[in-house]
Formats: sequence, structure tokens, C-alpha cells
Amino acid sequence: MGEIEKFILVYIAGATGIWKGVPLGIGLKLNPLYNGLLTGLGTNTTVLILYFAGNSFRQRIFKLYGEKRIEKNKGRFLQFANRYGSWGLGILTPGLLGPFPSLILGLILITDTKKFMVMLITGIFIWSLILAYFFTPLFELITQTSFF
Repeated sequence: MGEIEKFILVYIAGATGIWKGVPLGIGLKLNPLYNGLLTGLGTNTTVLILYFAGNSFRQRIFKLYGEKRIEKNKGRFLQFANRYGSWGLGILTPGLLGPFPSLILGLILITDTKKFMVMLITGIFIWSLILAYFFTPLFELITQTSFF
């Protein structure tokens, strides 16, 4: 498989979430920088599509995700929002809650959504790169042991 095909696969997996794109990139033995960037690009593509899709689409996603799941994360999200504001919220929550619950809760709870979106996009890239750089050597260490 060529590099272009690997890039496309990681981008598509990243569009479904950070925790899917990074492991695929590690499995395909991509450079952690490429892995993190492509996963971040894929996730941010989906986030921007959801953001620009409009209210009716957001409501459908809200129903699809489940109100119970959103309500469960809402309390933690409000604590983060009160403590760190939209800047810290956009950076911290994509790795802790996931980018899509963070987006939905942020759009529901935060009034300055443009500022939040900038920080969310930045946070997604930061988390994608951190996870790619952290788990790549860890995976290589585990696979090189005599257990496997």
C-alpha cells in the first residue's frame, strides 16, 4: 500500500474520531506527525460540517447521540466552562470527552461559538498530535517485546 492510500485511510478514520484515526495511523506505520495531522484534519472536517450544517441537522445529531449521553456530559462540561472558559474548554475537552460531544455541548452551552470553534479546532489538532506521538513509541515497544 502506498503512502497516499495510507494518508487517505487515516484522514477518513480521523473523520469519525481521534481515537479511530490515531490507532489506524500507528497500525499503518505512519510518521506520528503525519498521523496526528491527518487525524486532526479528518476530525476537524467533520466538526466544521456539523457546525455549518445548521440547527436542524444539529438537532438530528443531538437525537442520534442521545439526550442521556449529552446530559451525562453536560455537568462535567459546565464545570469546565465555568473554570476555564471557552479557551480552555476548546483545548481540553476534545481529548477528554471526544470532539463531537464537545462540539454539541459547546454549541448548546457557550454563547461565543466562533471563539469556541477556533479553540476546538486547535484542541483537536493538539490532542491528535499528542496521542500520535505518545502511542507510537509505546506500541512499538509493546510489539518488540518477546510476549508477541
